[in-house]
Amino acid sequence: MIFLIDDDDIQNLINTKVISLVSDQHPVKAFTSAEMALETLSAGEQPKLIFLDINMPKMNGWDFLDVYHERNLPIDVYMLSSSINNKDIEKSKTYESVKGFICKPLVVEKLTEILKEENLI
Repeated sequence: MIFLIDDDDIQNLINTKVISLVSDQHPVKAFTSAEMALETLSAGEQPKLIFLDINMPKMNGWDFLDVYHERNLPIDVYMLSSSINNKDIEKSKTYESVKGFICKPLVVEKLTEILKEENLI
């Protein structure tokens, strides 16, 4: 399973389609709030990979990562953001579980590369 965490339903739909094009082996669970994703993780659901947006209401991507690290969760995270701010890219590198920073939109070529790196295809 792959988690998408983005407050934009359209982005989640597009990214779900891209993931299904690359691999139908990994169902996608999309969340429009970071809080709901954390609740699902707390309930014991363990995805193989997480794609996380930065700018979301209430709990943003950085807040999610702070809680995520406090809980010492072992799942690799890729930031998937419309931000091209170098500060965001550099900040993402300070989190051990963040394996990459991708500018939206998610494209087949980049996703294929990531899934291969993660040994998911």
